[in-house]
Amino acid sequence: MTLFGSIDIGSNTVRLLIMKADGAGDFTEVASRRVICRLGEGIHSEKRLLPHRMEQTLEVLQQFRDTCREYGDLPIRVVATSAVREAENRDEFVRLVREQAGLDIEVIAWEEEAQLTVEGVFWKLPQTDTALIFDIGGGSTEFIVAQDKQVLASAGTSLGVVRLTEQFISRHPVDAGEYQNLKQHVREQLDRVRFRLGEPRPQRLIGTAGTVTTLAAMDRNIFPYDPEKVHGLVLPLDSIRRLFEDLKSKSLAQRLKIPTLERGREDLIIAGTTLVLETMEIFDCSQLTVSEYGLREGILLKAFGNL
Repeated sequence: MTLFGSIDIGSNTVRLLIMKADGAGDFTEVASRRVICRLGEGIHSEKRLLPHRMEQTLEVLQQFRDTCREYGDLPIRVVATSAVREAENRDEFVRLVREQAGLDIEVIAWEEEAQLTVEGVFWKLPQTDTALIFDIGGGSTEFIVAQDKQVLASAGTSLGVVRLTEQFISRHPVDAGEYQNLKQHVREQLDRVRFRLGEPRPQRLIGTAGTVTTLAAMDRNIFPYDPEKVHGLVLPLDSIRRLFEDLKSKSLAQRLKIPTLERGREDLIIAGTTLVLETMEIFDCSQLTVSEYGLREGILLKAFGNL
């Protein structure tokens, strides 16, 4: 029996996963945690990781390290994505994590992030001929055309929910003018993505990460959150539109009263859902398949595959 740990330091959420391999090709989840740290706050304007966000993330990483130690001296792969990738003080953050949490961070390129995400998404989803996968993060969103786990085309963007919210959305309930500016920006960027991907016509659209899984939990009223119930759900475009119209009309305080809306996501859900809806429109997809699994699972599957 072999145990591995992975930590995904995203621009909004830090995720821990510990899995075990039985030596026969089967993998089992042992422990899983995620905490919204919003490490990428201000990265668009400041170009740096903010001190209080680094401190909060360090505390979470120390907790995750301690959780891993409960299972012995297992190897841990720690990767960081958009926010750390772009930050002028990334070396300082990497050093602080090494000194205070005893963890070595790999700052991975978005191309590797895309490949690992594909591995994770297709871990427990049946594969189709051609799928378009999008992974919505706090600082970036990756779009991947894949077939049988092979990446046919990919495009990295700066369409992250933290970044978009800071740029466009300041009022809740949502101001009509701010929303139109957000929608226009997202649509312009997605038109470019479609061209860069070769204008694909995917047979299935798959979304992963917190915005998509939160929408699934809200649509099916899954509370407490249960990843096994969320994974693989198919959301119709009209259902997401109905959810969005309700969310736009609510204040932050009113959204916080929704049990299925994860605390810390009450402002970001507007930019995230706009991105979901515009992606479905641009790529002419009437349904969205939800994947609970993504980058952190891909990290471990690759680690096990290299044994």
